[in-house]
Amino acid sequence: MASSLLKGVILLAVSVVSWLCVYMKGRYTVDVRSLPQHPRSQLPPYPGGTADNLLWFLQISDIHVSRFYDPQRVPDFRQFCTENIDIFKPPVVLVTGDLTDAKTADRGGSMQYEVEWRTYYGVLKETNVMEKTLWMDIRGNHDAFDIPALHSNRNYFRQYSSMGQTGKISYHHAHKTPFGTYSFVALDACLNPGPRRPFNFFGYLNESSLASLQSLADETVQSNMTIWIGHHPTATILSPNPGLKHVIRNGIAYLCGHLHDLGGLFPFLYSMQDGGTLELELADWLNNRRYRLLAADHDMLSFVDVKLGEWPVVLVTNPKHAMFATPSHEPLGRIAHSTHIRVLAFSPDPVATVVVWLDGVRYCEASHVEGPLYTCPWNPAHYGRGIHTIAVDVTDSKGRSRHQEHPFSVDGTRSNFSFVHMVILQTDWLVLMKCIFVLVFIGGVLSLPMLRYCSTAPLPPGAFARQFVHKWLSRLSLLTKLDQLYYPLLCFGFYIPIGPWFYGELIQGHYGALFMHGTYIANASLPGLWSYAYASLQIATFNVPLTIYLAMLLDNHLWHLSHKHDQASNNVGKTKYGLYRQIIGLLRLHGFGVFFLIWQLYASYWVLVAYGTVSFLICPLRTWSLPLAGWLIYKVRTLPKEKVAHLVR
Repeated sequence: MASSLLKGVILLAVSVVSWLCVYMKGRYTVDVRSLPQHPRSQLPPYPGGTADNLLWFLQISDIHVSRFYDPQRVPDFRQFCTENIDIFKPPVVLVTGDLTDAKTADRGGSMQYEVEWRTYYGVLKETNVMEKTLWMDIRGNHDAFDIPALHSNRNYFRQYSSMGQTGKISYHHAHKTPFGTYSFVALDACLNPGPRRPFNFFGYLNESSLASLQSLADETVQSNMTIWIGHHPTATILSPNPGLKHVIRNGIAYLCGHLHDLGGLFPFLYSMQDGGTLELELADWLNNRRYRLLAADHDMLSFVDVKLGEWPVVLVTNPKHAMFATPSHEPLGRIAHSTHIRVLAFSPDPVATVVVWLDGVRYCEASHVEGPLYTCPWNPAHYGRGIHTIAVDVTDSKGRSRHQEHPFSVDGTRSNFSFVHMVILQTDWLVLMKCIFVLVFIGGVLSLPMLRYCSTAPLPPGAFARQFVHKWLSRLSLLTKLDQLYYPLLCFGFYIPIGPWFYGELIQGHYGALFMHGTYIANASLPGLWSYAYASLQIATFNVPLTIYLAMLLDNHLWHLSHKHDQASNNVGKTKYGLYRQIIGLLRLHGFGVFFLIWQLYASYWVLVAYGTVSFLICPLRTWSLPLAGWLIYKVRTLPKEKVAHLVR
């Protein structure tokens, strides 16, 4: 039966993987051809040789002003607010959250430090940046750590930010120009109340918040273009039906931060939602000092991500990047009617040359029009089919140069987004984490009753892998036959999705309980998302290793019970290498157990650091699991022979 069970598991796994491949191919591909065309796609004005119908602005995210780390972070931020703002002269700067760090010196705890907020706001005041531009800042999850309510005096965003003093956390700004209105809508999806980290990673919008955002969206209907900004990517925001993506579907782009660069793996994260809205995550200021330049040129959006100190900064606005073409949200037909290639070039010193290359061939040297705009005439009909490449080389008077290149198309042909980027930014992470938990729960907990009642008859000689798997299935099956081991393991496994994990001061001055499905604190309930991943990790790193370790100990104990006389005779003739062999044997038997128990102790320690002594003491998931493990190990090592006589080989 064990062999059949193994074959069934393998067949099921192959089937699930095959289905996932087919599902993901369809799920993460947006068919832009099925989207409606922009109503003004073929109508003038068309991009030409004058500096009209052009607006540019900046985004910065995850500044993380800290009292403990990286003393250069604030001076660099001050430089951005002076040098960069003076050079770009943007009418709007979008600041997408995590203005402060709010982490303790050991990085384990979290709380709001007024000194960090004073520092952030002090830079804004010292540099007069709020007088030079509209500084649209919003909160990130770090700015909501340890805040019991929006009106709390620990919510320093209300006092030490540009927009917080208005009393609004989500808001709409309509930027009016002679050529139209451009809407910027900021949404705050931070948890309210805001627990301490780590269970404050995902965002949440309740029905009331979603309705408020819909009202803001309705205000933008007549705008030339709508830009949504938020801290969390939409995939990390929980919201009721019809969902956040439905509300922001009128926007050409949703600009966010939060994920930083995922540990250096993804310095750029871009995707497109089903309705054609771009979702553009910006790497952090914290470690990378990145910011983003965006431009709306004849109502077509272009952007480039830049590091502080990189000059010149170059952005080609016509023809725009083919991957970021959104036919339902911008008049892409204007590219085919345009008369000039258009380039924005910024530098602290005068720009000397702007050279344009098309499909690898030098095409022209662009002429300066006004401000940062450089243009050169072209005939888009010569590039009317398929994907082509435009490259621009810009050199300033100090000899600094920048090469910028991207694919473009005139007929609407698009280059594809990275599949991995689409998965990260467009996956429903709540559904995925629930699915992962179910699979881990089946493998780590529900497998125990299956092993208890499956047959483990000896197999005939065969392949090593087959014998190895059968051997371990036999060990685990023997373990589940002992009630004093089986029921504690099973009950603790079922406790994870049902019972409270710990109780304590989740917010300073406010006690609450954390369950897998959510958190109850300060007369509010917050849905769980990260907790499902945490539960899967607990089973994978504790429950399963504990079960395996107990099976190893039981197998060793049974062997010793059945070979007592052999051991006695071997001890008489012990060689000089006996001690060495004993040490190796102990390491093989107990090294694995010591490792995962230390890991569990380490995890329990971080509960203490993050939430305090009460949470550490009233923590069945982590702290109490260690005495349970010790008791089960003791029970295995002291099993009397009469209780396991039927199991002794």
